[in-house]
Amino acid sequence: MKTLRGLSDIFALAISACVAQLASVPRAAIWSGALMVLTTQIALGQATTQSASNAAAAFFEEHDWQAVCSRALANPLPPKAAEVARSGSGQPVPVAGECDEQALYYGFGKSPDYETALKCAYRHRADPNAPTNSSLEGAGTLAMLYANGDGVPRDYALAIRFACEVGGNGGSNEPERIGRLEALRDGKLPAGTAFDLCDEQMSGAMGAYCSELDERQADVGRAQRIAAIRTHLSQRAQAMLAALEEDENAFEEARMKGEYPGGGGSGSAGFAMEDRNRLREQFVIDLERFSTAKLPRASAATRQQTQNELDTAYTAALAVPRDPNAPFGNPTVGGLKATEAAWEKLYERWMAFAPVAFPDLPQDAAATELLRLRIHQVKKATY
Repeated sequence: MKTLRGLSDIFALAISACVAQLASVPRAAIWSGALMVLTTQIALGQATTQSASNAAAAFFEEHDWQAVCSRALANPLPPKAAEVARSGSGQPVPVAGECDEQALYYGFGKSPDYETALKCAYRHRADPNAPTNSSLEGAGTLAMLYANGDGVPRDYALAIRFACEVGGNGGSNEPERIGRLEALRDGKLPAGTAFDLCDEQMSGAMGAYCSELDERQADVGRAQRIAAIRTHLSQRAQAMLAALEEDENAFEEARMKGEYPGGGGSGSAGFAMEDRNRLREQFVIDLERFSTAKLPRASAATRQQTQNELDTAYTAALAVPRDPNAPFGNPTVGGLKATEAAWEKLYERWMAFAPVAFPDLPQDAAATELLRLRIHQVKKATY
């Protein structure tokens, strides 16, 4: 998946929240701001050559995109595409567990299944309100398949057509998306440059969709790292690790629902997923560090002092005035309490698991590390 990530994501989603205020600002000025963010990333060593290439690609803009789309949508599908489309429309509406276009197209640790992704995309296109379908799937996946020649002959005309069908579901960036496909078609981009829906993110819905993709891709590597640790554990510790992972998942869900501090708005779901992604990464880092017993020294007194600091931080978080009717992304007292309860259960599970799994690990050091991480999370929820 070739996408812009990090600071540029935040910039793009921030624009979507301020569309009304920026309505009179020339689009070129907005993209100049995006370039400034990318420049900052490069200076900080946070941008890759691929992200720089994709950022440059995003500057292609079709000013007359509405006319382009009008013409593209007026043309009937070519015979082969129409045949697959008819087949898809004749299938039952996808149910839970069927037609996971993300997994089929990107693979997530496995080989992509473009043939099935194509069929599922046409099924979702025929039933855009199917419960298994994101508003960006169906036509969006078809645009990528045809633009990249993934499992089908490359066909930019079809890719443009399906990108037009995505429309506003893909954010307020139809000019850039259509313009980039035209640039690919006309050879204005380096050979091998891929087209991806997440190359531009100008809406909260896009941010959530693309953050989920990042999380699922990262989960593949994390699962491999956990598997490497599991091979060195006793059978008892392996069983305890499964329970630990369950409690970790419960804590992540509780925080995303009740303690996520990123504010409301259309981009809140995407930012909450990014926060959960960081929690998942930290969990694996903790396992790796604990397995090597390489932690800062801590005494029983240090552990108790850190516990006291957490209690103080949590009390302060509860005391912050909260609006029980505030939108998603503004923690309430109830949300904080539910998250804290989930974390306390997870903490107890860690304290039972660590001595069995890692007998050389100083328990006061492990406890202090977990408590310090929790203090950071709680303080963040007070902002």
